[in-house]
Order: sequence, then structure tokens, then C-alpha cells
Amino acid sequence: MSADLFGGAAAAGMAARARGLVDAVCNVMFALVFVTFIYKIIVRYTLGGAVAWADELTVVLFIWIIFTANSFLLSERRQICFDLVERNLPPGGRRAAVAARSLLLGGIFLWSAPSALDYIAFLWRERTPVLLWRLDFVYSCFGIFLIASLARMALALVSMARPGWRDRL
Repeated sequence: MSADLFGGAAAAGMAARARGLVDAVCNVMFALVFVTFIYKIIVRYTLGGAVAWADELTVVLFIWIIFTANSFLLSERRQICFDLVERNLPPGGRRAAVAARSLLLGGIFLWSAPSALDYIAFLWRERTPVLLWRLDFVYSCFGIFLIASLARMALALVSMARPGWRDRL
């Protein structure tokens, strides 16, 4: 969809490489979660010690995986939604329903964005309990998710305005 809007094959190639890079980063983060979890189990049951940093690292990595994947990897079709009515509509009705959903969610995200980004910026004062990472870094992935979601909804609306739209979301 975005390749059609921004220059065809070159944009599609760049988008595919960017998605591949984000996919690789998410895979590495998930591998780190797995390795950290196994390390924690081994230390816990062989040495009898608790590894507090492992829990914290796992939580932070999961937060980043979820918001990064939702920002850049999952298409609109792969999101969980209630579309029982929408999918039974004719193409014109489906277009209107998708546009209404994008406008409603985009409006809510746009309205909440300044406050959410301001709060993330405010969190520089706070740190995680064990690793002492700044919370603005930890939760900056939500700001990225918010901005990426707004961009995706805007692209969906622009795509629907073009002739030949075929419910490609």
C-alpha cells in the first residue's frame, strides 16, 4: 500500500528491507528473552539464587517486542478486531466502515498523543528498580507505536480515497 503512494518499486524495496530489519531486531529481542529465561531457571534451580535483573530485562524486552511489532510488522488484517458487521457489507459499505474506524481511532490517538508523549518525556526522572534504566527509554516504544499507528491510519485513509481501492488493508 505505501509503495503505491510513495514511488513504486524503489519505495517497496526500501520498505521491505526496513521491515526485514525490524523483524530481525524483534527476533533478536525474543531470543534474548528466551536465553534470559533459561539462564534464570538454571541459576534458580542449580545455584539456588534469584536473578532479579532477568525479570526486569524480560519485561522490558516484551514491551519493546509488542509495540515494535505492532508498529511496523503487523498489517491491519492481522490485528484483532470485531469485524462481524464490516465483512458482511458491500465494498462501498466496507470502505465507509474502514474509513470511520480509521477516523475514530486516529482521532483518539491524535488527541491522546501530546499527553502520552509528554508523559513519556516526563519519565526521564524515574528508573527501573534493578537495572536502573531510565523509564523514558523503556516506554519510548509506546511513543513510536503511537506515531506509527497514526501514520498507518492516515495512509489507509489516503489509500481509500484513491480509485480502485480493494479492501487491501
